[in-house]
Amino acid sequence: MTFNEIKKEIKFDIKTDKKVKAIWYWGLFSMTGVFILKWIRARHMHLSETQDFLQGTLPNFFAATGIFASVFIFYKLLFRTDASSSKKLIFSTLFTFFGLILWEVIQYFMGSPMDIYDVLMTILGCILTGGFIQILYSENSSQKI
Repeated sequence: MTFNEIKKEIKFDIKTDKKVKAIWYWGLFSMTGVFILKWIRARHMHLSETQDFLQGTLPNFFAATGIFASVFIFYKLLFRTDASSSKKLIFSTLFTFFGLILWEVIQYFMGSPMDIYDVLMTILGCILTGGFIQILYSENSSQKI
């Protein structure tokens, strides 16, 4: 299949397959969350310590969930072949986790502090999205959807 054929097939899946649509909206919501939090943070709105902490760490959580969902959906475009949901799940987890950890390391060498809470939020985002997709593709939920 050509790139454009795969792209059309994925668009069709997003429109017709309820599981893929749910993952798509989860990723879209997550990436919107990243942009909203970055916009708020750029305005230097300091309301409380807890909110400052969340402004600093939630972008990592939402980036992890959004990237994970995107890689899972667009796996076929990356490799020009489809795979089982478990294989896509494993690849999405590893790609997202190591990619965002690498980004933390790069930021450290650029002079920013490496924050363990960002790493923990990345892990949490990967676990939650992986669990969400696992539930969608489990045997019991296949009959419900």
